[in-house]
Amino acid sequence: MKRFSFVLLFLVMVGAVWSQNRLSIFIGNANRYAEVELSDFRKRLCVEYNVPDRLLDQYYRDCGRNWGNVGIALEIAKTSGRRMRDVCDYYKRYHRQGWDRILVEIGIRPGEVHYAPFYDRIHHHSDCWHNYYDSYCKRHPKHYKKYKKAKYKKHKHYKRHYRDRYDDDDDDDDDDDD
Repeated sequence: MKRFSFVLLFLVMVGAVWSQNRLSIFIGNANRYAEVELSDFRKRLCVEYNVPDRLLDQYYRDCGRNWGNVGIALEIAKTSGRRMRDVCDYYKRYHRQGWDRILVEIGIRPGEVHYAPFYDRIHHHSDCWHNYYDSYCKRHPKHYKKYKKAKYKKHKHYKRHYRDRYDDDDDDDDDDDD
């Protein structure tokens, strides 16, 4: 019985970590794209979620000044049918526990009708933000991260001294010291 409860607890924890990881990836991709192209990001949010541009600033302040959180909150409001003001109130109340707690409080939990469509849309939008960011960075090379192979850096006082393995102090050609 203990083994079964341990396995069940492990599966619940893995599921929670997996879903939180997907939300974190979405938030990271949205923030990266908003960092380089905020006007286009705002325009896409307005079109996708049918929100006036002037309200996005209010949502930005209500969601911890984080564009990724605004995107998640808009998606929660669209999926659950709740008003954005209610989602922002839940965020203010439960943001320390994370988005999973907010989703549970709103009613988007595993096994519910809205759960799978919500995470499908999160995955789709996360991929979109990632692709938009990549295309922007390819057009503007200063934002494109070039990964270079790390070189071994020698200490500034390091000098290579070529020495024999042993010191032969006599003048003859043999290796003996006598």
